[in-house]
Amino acid sequence: NLYNPTPVNDIREIIDVARENHPRTPAFLVKDKPGEQFHPISFQQFDDDINAMGTAFMKMGLGGKKIAVIGENSYPWLIAYFATVNGTGVVVPLDRDLQPREVANLAKIAEISAIVYAGKFNDTVDEVMAAVPGVIYAIDMSAAEDRAGRLSYAKILDMGRQELAKGNRDFVDAKINADDVCSILFTSGTTGVAKGVMLSHSNIAANVYNLTKFVRIAPDSIGLSVLPMHHTYEMTCHILAGLYQGETVAICEGLKHIAKNLQE
Repeated sequence: NLYNPTPVNDIREIIDVARENHPRTPAFLVKDKPGEQFHPISFQQFDDDINAMGTAFMKMGLGGKKIAVIGENSYPWLIAYFATVNGTGVVVPLDRDLQPREVANLAKIAEISAIVYAGKFNDTVDEVMAAVPGVIYAIDMSAAEDRAGRLSYAKILDMGRQELAKGNRDFVDAKINADDVCSILFTSGTTGVAKGVMLSHSNIAANVYNLTKFVRIAPDSIGLSVLPMHHTYEMTCHILAGLYQGETVAICEGLKHIAKNLQE
């Protein structure tokens, strides 16, 4: 027997279904600093943060643009991803294990306009900025304050919240065309040069919807997100399918912390 999930056409609808069907379930368990305890983030907060960051992106002129994301698995990484795709932009998740020159080359091929990155990738971003003249913004997920040539993720999120409070609905009301490209994923390049695979909202939503017909995640389940989020398997089969079914996703601190995080 097949399960009968709520039909979805795009990634925004996946988040909407998750929030409406599981209002009291935490979307994520995260740690603000290594070694701290996990704390929950509700679906409502997740949605609010997406809307704030997405509204800021639109205010910055990034609607419809390509935005790269690079860094370890984290809640800010996810917000950057969803704030891009849910407002008509195209997200370009980049492999954090690539050499700076390779990252810069992929960013050039994808013709990105902004890059959101974890602080430890500063040198990589320097290389990207030098190689890709079209990059307008470099946004540091780790920085509390703006600095020369770099913007603070926290400050941008706050700016988005202020814009929403003023009634800015450019992002919230943005019309998504399910057939538009929303993500460019680069292959591993094991048999040659890495290729950018263009995926639409409907490609990803159909995957999540049809997977859910066959695989049911038990209510109140918690899944530990271990695989890199830039991998399509982790993003589609765990993050998106998990959220869609009301699973709480705990974000692993790293490979060496798997056993401890599983216990927690």
